Amino acid sequence: MRGKRFPDQTDWLSFFEKMPDAGFEKEMPVEYQDLTFRFENQEERFVVDMSLAMREFTLKVVRKKTESVLGIYDFKTVQHVEIKKDRKEEKELLLILEHHDDFLTTIEISFLPSFCIMVKEHFSGE
Repeated sequence: MRGKRFPDQTDWLSFFEKMPDAGFEKEMPVEYQDLTFRFENQEERFVVDMSLAMREFTLKVVRKKTESVLGIYDFKTVQHVEIKKDRKEEKELLLILEHHDDFLTTIEISFLPSFCIMVKEHFSGE
């Protein structure tokens, strides 16, 4: 994954284990496509919308048992997306947002085995 700002089509297919809602556009890099992936774990349903060329990433999480919305996470300054874990029982993404002043924000999202999101602000020292 080093050197790439965003995962490619093969990486996303492996991670989500399915095609996006509208499929992929042939001959167009993934970061220039608007993609929606729907998937679930034991407890939650997820909808991920990405428009990476526009630096946008949105995640909606719904508890399956009650249909209540656990959260809507809407990021508009995504600089980098990395797949941290892509195993059958472990799925995790890392988002890196645009620098603000001397700080860098990272978002770690775990989908499997259970949902967890961690937002961290790091001193960049620049």
